[in-house]
Amino acid sequence: MNRHIQTIFCDDIRHELGGKLSFIGVYTGHLFVRAFPVTLPKLCLALTAITPASQPFQKLDLRILKDEEILAEGSLDESMLSNVAAAAGEADGPDGKENRVQVLNSLFVFSPFQIDAPCRLRVRAVTESGELKGLSLMIAEGPVDIPGA
Repeated sequence: MNRHIQTIFCDDIRHELGGKLSFIGVYTGHLFVRAFPVTLPKLCLALTAITPASQPFQKLDLRILKDEEILAEGSLDESMLSNVAAAAGEADGPDGKENRVQVLNSLFVFSPFQIDAPCRLRVRAVTESGELKGLSLMIAEGPVDIPGA
């Protein structure tokens, strides 16, 4: 298994009983609006970074970009990452680390979210061994039936 990141762009993320998350209004690559500029009440992003437990992250810098503009960024320092790796190691059963993965989840909420022109939202995770790219969201003018969009 290779390191990778997964992205889900949606209208809302709700925390449910029992620790579940519900993703409301998930976009599948494109978000269409009637005209620009437009302000969305909310735009959410769930980001999951995955690596084999035998190759824990030593560095993890997350960036959310609108074209080339950085909308949000954050870093997990070495001590945070080693705590995650240690917790994953404690969960190892008889199979050991070779069959396990380390998963780090981050949620981003932009409210309101102003869009002035067509653009692409991109996700990048910079690690000690290179850059990981998540799926992007293209925002364009097109037919929609969303109130206020």
